[in-house]
Amino acid sequence: MSSTLRKYNRYFIYLLSLFIISLGASLSIKANLGTSPLICIPYVSSLIGNVSVGTTSFFFNIILISIEIILLRSGFEKRQYLQILIGTIFSIFIDFTLMIVNFINPIDYMSQMAVLLLSCFVMAFGILLEVKTEVVYLPGDGFIVAFSKFLNVEFGKIKPYLDVSFVVIAAVLSVVFLGYLAGVREGTVISAVIIGPIVRLFKKYLGSYVDLVIEK
Repeated sequence: MSSTLRKYNRYFIYLLSLFIISLGASLSIKANLGTSPLICIPYVSSLIGNVSVGTTSFFFNIILISIEIILLRSGFEKRQYLQILIGTIFSIFIDFTLMIVNFINPIDYMSQMAVLLLSCFVMAFGILLEVKTEVVYLPGDGFIVAFSKFLNVEFGKIKPYLDVSFVVIAAVLSVVFLGYLAGVREGTVISAVIIGPIVRLFKKYLGSYVDLVIEK
């Protein structure tokens, strides 16, 4: 396969990864046990503003990208401006996948937990594809990378603190503007704790196969 076709194949897999990650996020919303840190602020904002999660996700991504630019200044890579496009596509995917999974309405705690765990596995697989393609960061990841560079702290060490910050902000917004705690529950903690290890598990057993598909 020519280098041009390999490049397009990589981009296709990358777009697929965005769709899969958004599907995982939508499943976490349908589980109704608390969303993942990635989507908790947009989800709560959508409840406050009575607009779609995709819409609030778009504006949230723009805020994150703006902070990245402020933190890194000249160190902000030009190709990372593509995060604006990627964030827009991801926001559209969230609303689309929410329509796809609209029929999923777990009625008891066990079924809610099953949907939540499914969302974690789906999101982890999407993240694996995203990381393997190495195209451009999702705004949420780019934001964490920017902070790690700004503070000169490893990505893995600072990510948990920023995830917690997202969750705390979402919790405060929901209590202040809705009068109750929305989008933040045990599912939020579970997602934050297990998605990383699942990604590593997928990378160990599926990483080489993903490489073959990308480089094919």
